[in-house]
Amino acid sequence: MGFQQSHIVVIAGIFGSLVGSFLNVCIFRLPRECMSIVKPRSRCPSCLAPIRWFDNIPILSYIILKGRCRYCRRYISVQYFLVELLTAAIFSYIAYTNLGDYNNRWAIAIIQAYLISAMIIATFVDLEFRILPDEITISGIVISLLVGVAVPSVYRSPVAIVSNANISGLITALIGIAAGGLLIYIIGILGRIAFGKDAMGFGDVKYLAMLGGFLGWQGVLLTFFLACFIGSIFGIILYIVTRDRYIAFGPYLSLGGAMVLLFSDEVYWLLELYMKMVGR
Repeated sequence: MGFQQSHIVVIAGIFGSLVGSFLNVCIFRLPRECMSIVKPRSRCPSCLAPIRWFDNIPILSYIILKGRCRYCRRYISVQYFLVELLTAAIFSYIAYTNLGDYNNRWAIAIIQAYLISAMIIATFVDLEFRILPDEITISGIVISLLVGVAVPSVYRSPVAIVSNANISGLITALIGIAAGGLLIYIIGILGRIAFGKDAMGFGDVKYLAMLGGFLGWQGVLLTFFLACFIGSIFGIILYIVTRDRYIAFGPYLSLGGAMVLLFSDEVYWLLELYMKMVGR
């Protein structure tokens, strides 16, 4: 790794930790509809004391204060630390794969960073509240259409119906949105028929439609099957431990989507290998 790229990766990690701090604000406030993500400034969730700037340094402040509020000394959820660390790590990886000595894909890096940020918010909100905020899903669908027009190279396999790359990107986004939304909507209907109750929430429909807008129809189908595979494994484990039959599906959609987004070459290679093995 060259000198220039190493600096870009470090800067991306620092920026990612700052973004992660903002994502924590969104995760806490978006499900609480009466709260703004802008005001008031960050407070301790227990005593509501405003957090000073020197106690609000991503990752470091949590370590220095040992996960406690400076004023009331109550523990602050480790989720805040994990979100900042996770965002920093993924942003560094995005910079490593897209920017530096041999690559200069700034637009792709920004799009990936945005989508990962949206996935992190959706994941942690769904884990706690079992909802997927419209602020993430609906805005993401709109943004994916703009991305399709402006940066059609974001898609691994754009739909080549027309010769104009920008229009082709828009069509790819539209087909991905339709494929993602309809797939999980149909699964939900079949689940209602089979089990007599909703198997998928409409938030999942909008969320997978959003992912389809960024990943295209092939990517969103692979995302769904990865989510089902991983979710079934963890679902069985959670049922054994908690006896709760319901699992939030959003986190598994996020995990599947992140795998397709960040490790597309490896994921598609494994898929091709699997298809060859099945075809024998």
